Amino acid sequence: MSADELRHDSSDDRRAVLEANRAFYEAFNARDIEAMADLWQRGDDVTCIHPHRNVTTGHADIQRTWRAILTNPDQPKIVFAAEEARVIGDIGIVAGREVVAGVPIVATNIYQRVTDADLTDNADTPLDTWLLIHHHGSPVLHTE
Repeated sequence: MSADELRHDSSDDRRAVLEANRAFYEAFNARDIEAMADLWQRGDDVTCIHPHRNVTTGHADIQRTWRAILTNPDQPKIVFAAEEARVIGDIGIVAGREVVAGVPIVATNIYQRVTDADLTDNADTPLDTWLLIHHHGSPVLHTE
């Protein structure tokens, strides 16, 4: 890693990105639709890929998918583990494994540091916070 990358990959930033990631799974497991919406950057450039689904683009459409998932009474909770975080400038990447009803899923969540109030849904969201710009969950392929 170069000196420039080290400067941008501070342990404080990694902790902040991991905290944002934990808030994402807390909102999921609490079925908190408002908290989920607040964790995402507002805009048309955000993307989400739920397991076995196509890419969903744009904050409004992504929130519709989360509303359907979080209001489904049969939706099991998610356990997120083996997380690894990396920060490059204002982008934070968290990769790890979700376990949903015993099924392993690999997940990548990408966050962007917010420095513009227009990119949040919640007026109480402080600037210099990390919001989701991409979530991708995919079942683990067993080849053994």
